[in-house]
Amino acid sequence: MADGSVEFDLRRLLSETHVSELTLTVVPHLSPDQSLEDAAAAMREVSHGSALISADNRLVGIITERDLLGLLAAGTDFCSSLREWMTADPQTISTNDTLLDAVRLMDQGGYRRVPVLNGGQEPAGLVDVKTVMNFVVDHVPNTVYNQASHELLTAKRAEGA
Repeated sequence: MADGSVEFDLRRLLSETHVSELTLTVVPHLSPDQSLEDAAAAMREVSHGSALISADNRLVGIITERDLLGLLAAGTDFCSSLREWMTADPQTISTNDTLLDAVRLMDQGGYRRVPVLNGGQEPAGLVDVKTVMNFVVDHVPNTVYNQASHELLTAKRAEGA
């Protein structure tokens, strides 16, 4: 950049940052035998729209608020077990993967959230769109972050004579 500001390389930032460097979103961990009602209550308690389903410290599924809303609209009995309704064996990333790997998986799969497994293949949390965006904004130089939008910088009326 000609004005002497620091150039921001998003691809480099994403490819050099490992998932282990992020503050992962902590979500409820439930068992497959717990109910949909348990999942809704656990998500409400932590104000997050998903829960990881684990058995013997191994991730076996995920359930989201979208899943619950669809089931509610369909009149599903919320006493039924998560095993019946969870997304089984969801796509995951590891703490050793890069943030670019996570973003690529989210983009290709259309996911807003991706479970993260630690080195022992146990659920460590998840990366979601909000986590990624907060990380990027924290690393964007102030000159870019504080820049007004193109719409605000464009004159709407002719000035002068």
